Amino acid sequence: MTIVAAGDSMIWGSELQDSPHGGIDGYSRNTFPALLSGNNYICVAYPGISNYEIARRAREELHKGGSKAVVVCWTWPTRDTIYTSPKVILEFQQYCEYHQVPYLFTCVDNCLIDLLDPKTNWDHWYLFPAGTESYDTQRPRGFYQWAVENKYSIGTDGHPLEDAHVEAAELIKEKFNELVKKSI
Repeated sequence: MTIVAAGDSMIWGSELQDSPHGGIDGYSRNTFPALLSGNNYICVAYPGISNYEIARRAREELHKGGSKAVVVCWTWPTRDTIYTSPKVILEFQQYCEYHQVPYLFTCVDNCLIDLLDPKTNWDHWYLFPAGTESYDTQRPRGFYQWAVENKYSIGTDGHPLEDAHVEAAELIKEKFNELVKKSI
């Protein structure tokens, strides 16, 4: 089974050493979805895109056929213009469930969480643990929040670097195995 990774620059791997300026294929193979996936990996992420575009690109790849699962890291809801993030995310969740595509969702920032539809299937989400310091986010967090608040290395353009992706892959591994890898 091939893992399709969708998201923005965090999943594209902006500023990671193997893809500081786009690399040969563009995307990095050191992001947490790539680390979880091994060699059966397709990245449809791209820097700066909206949640609508993330879902569109993932669906387009899934339509090509073959045995695939998807890992999505949703971006900030302010990037959507035509459609709202909650609608896009719910529709993509329903698409995955209808087509029996194994999926795992997370996000870059938990500001998205309060906007989501009550029909959101939280069993298919991984949120990073809440912070322990009084100045940290005191609720489950997105990847970017978690990396910044835990003082992982951050690139000059603000992207979490390799150490954050390695630790994120370790944290997500159990949920990934439960929802995605068991289908492989």
